[in-house]
Amino acid sequence: MKRLTAVIVSVLALAGCAKPAQQTRYYTLSDEEASLANPAALAESYRIAIGPATVPDALDRLQIVLRVPPNRLVISDQQLWSDALKREIPRVIAHEVAQQLPAARVAVHQQYSGQNAKYRVPIDVIRFESVEAKSITLTAEWRVLSRSGDILHEARSAYTEVVDSPGMVPLITAHRKALAALSHEIARAVDALAQAKN
Repeated sequence: MKRLTAVIVSVLALAGCAKPAQQTRYYTLSDEEASLANPAALAESYRIAIGPATVPDALDRLQIVLRVPPNRLVISDQQLWSDALKREIPRVIAHEVAQQLPAARVAVHQQYSGQNAKYRVPIDVIRFESVEAKSITLTAEWRVLSRSGDILHEARSAYTEVVDSPGMVPLITAHRKALAALSHEIARAVDALAQAKN
């Protein structure tokens, strides 16, 4: 009986010391649920297809990757993207570009409305780094292609946003800002090309 009591006490003690399982959290780069194609462009003058997008191999996963200075990466199993970055980044950029160019029909390249687009914008993300409570960095190379695949414009864009609060939400918000800035740059380039054709 004494041995049984000792076993029960030991089990209860271990249970009391056990840490509760961490809750898995999912994050998205989209601010809101919205149609990727611009609904106002019912009589659009041209179509734009955003993507495909590539991301570095280390980031091509659902787990959010944090950089720990100077040169270490930490992969979180509890902090996850809601979708792969190479799919979510074009969606976010397509939505932002659509807001900037109401005369255009904007979609990601896989969508039907992105087929046979006058302008295609593939994006190669070179850096998409998160340093908690410090900064995020987005560097991307992108091109504007004609329907036939000719390069009409190409650029390399780099953005850094300061993050002065701990946690994932400030990092995600900073990445949204950087993607919005990239989207505006892409919209200006496409608009200039479209205006030159008129």
